[in-house]
Amino acid sequence: MKINRLATYLQKSEIPPPVLILVLGGFIQSTGNSLMWPLNSLFMYNVLGRTLTEAGMLISAQALTTLLGQFVSGFLADRFGAMRMMHFGFIGAIISLGLIARFPVWEVYAPGLLGFGLSIAFIFVPLNALISQLWPEGGRRGFNLLYVFNNAGVAVGTALGGVVANYSFRLIFLFNALAFSIYLIFILVGVPAKNGVNTNATSRRSRQTLSHDLSFPVLLSLSGGILMVWAAYIQLPTVLPVIMTQLGFSLPQYSILWTLNGIFIVTLQPFIQWIIRHWAHSFTRQFYLSCLLIGISFVILLAQFPYYSYLLAMLVLTLGEMLIFPAVPAAAAQIAPKGKAATYQGIAAGAASGGRVLGPLFGGLVFDYWGGQIIWILALSFIGISIFAFFLYQRAVRNFQHLIPLNPET
Repeated sequence: MKINRLATYLQKSEIPPPVLILVLGGFIQSTGNSLMWPLNSLFMYNVLGRTLTEAGMLISAQALTTLLGQFVSGFLADRFGAMRMMHFGFIGAIISLGLIARFPVWEVYAPGLLGFGLSIAFIFVPLNALISQLWPEGGRRGFNLLYVFNNAGVAVGTALGGVVANYSFRLIFLFNALAFSIYLIFILVGVPAKNGVNTNATSRRSRQTLSHDLSFPVLLSLSGGILMVWAAYIQLPTVLPVIMTQLGFSLPQYSILWTLNGIFIVTLQPFIQWIIRHWAHSFTRQFYLSCLLIGISFVILLAQFPYYSYLLAMLVLTLGEMLIFPAVPAAAAQIAPKGKAATYQGIAAGAASGGRVLGPLFGGLVFDYWGGQIIWILALSFIGISIFAFFLYQRAVRNFQHLIPLNPET
């Protein structure tokens, strides 16, 4: 019955079929990728016999590689076309994962993981540009749909990852390669190639340097805000499990929090849409409210209440992330000059990756020298800086609107 209702909804919806293909393929890819990323450190430690220091260094190097790839892939997608860059990314990801599955040794795994990190940057930055190109009138909705389906895939993949790993770690990488292969087939069959071709790539406006773009101050402040939000948010998956175990909570109690995160993201969409429709109808308001909610979740964690408070903190945090994570690429798409959609997506995505690199570095130092609970004060400091960045974003948007009228949040 629910499947029939979903099919009826999709048939009646105004979502372009190629966008649906990208979103459904994203669910499959996210499911496959979520089999792998929670178990990378465990695989390196238990199977490859490496130290946790080596594992952490490789994962950080992968994050930096992805960050670099996000900047580069945006420029190249605007120059040569989003679809072409995505094809390169898919092929690179499939080859990297296939080699790791076939040769599960450190000499293959380390460069393979770096290659995979670079490859996914060449997939997801052009993907965001393609979403905005295929459904420009959709505004935030296209990015939100992709966000919801990706998180649904995370919930499924993380639930299955442990089961598959108990049978064979090599299957983890093999299934992930298969998921990326299926996604590539979806795109080749269901998304017309002309949609990924940037016919404006050689225009005078697209050759203009970024600093000369009227919208560049808007992009700069937007990127600064999301960098700080991610620097705060990343403390939860990196430091919270250690803090909770020190306080006497079990790992299953910690894992339940992220299961709830995925459930909340899928089930609370109507509530978030109601908030956007009745109050947070602009990107600026969504960013401010998101920072407030995420900040409240850190205050709850700082108070060290019983276990139920962690469930409440996750609920509040999830509402905050639902407001900001799909909105940032939508805001970047709205201000991007013609011929620079992927470049702007790459810079915004690179800023988010920068936060995922910066956050654990500062979080680890604070944890080692001052203890676990100070982490939440650090996170609140990051959120405070992000609010200031979004204040600058608000001012930059107003100045930009005097020159080029912007469509309010759609």
